[in-house]
Amino acid sequence: MYRFVKFVRSINETMLWVVGIIIALMSVLLFYDVIARYFFNNQTQWGYDLSIWMTGLSVFLAGGYVLLHKGHVRVDFFYENFSERKKSLVDLMTALFIFLVALAFMIVGGERVLHLMELGAVASTGLNIYLWLQWLMVPIGGLLLALQAVVDVINDLYTFFTGNKLWEEDI
Repeated sequence: MYRFVKFVRSINETMLWVVGIIIALMSVLLFYDVIARYFFNNQTQWGYDLSIWMTGLSVFLAGGYVLLHKGHVRVDFFYENFSERKKSLVDLMTALFIFLVALAFMIVGGERVLHLMELGAVASTGLNIYLWLQWLMVPIGGLLLALQAVVDVINDLYTFFTGNKLWEEDI
């Protein structure tokens, strides 16, 4: 179990760097596009689409990382005053909703990817890349979110039943 936890956490930690690189590339792309448009009156046909896709990719890949570091929104005013057991109970109830969202991302996103692959649909602007590549980020992001939620549920169940954490945040 420890290896699974370590593996999932390392994947989601790696996503921070992947997302950082994507955002850096997107910044360069947008900078180039703005310069080309305003100074040379020669905007790329694909720059806008690619920046939107990169934004979506960043959001979906970062979901597990944000969950790992407890960065999603919650009402800390109440939560911080709870005992460790009550916190774990609240986190377990929240995990149900996280699993539902992650499952929806995986199922609906996966169906969309397969449908677009069957159609052979390509983007109609500039790049002409397959659209299923754009949608592939949805089920992958759902999987990363679900895996991190499983890791959190393991820790929360242990905390709920024993009052102690199975591992500290920084394992």
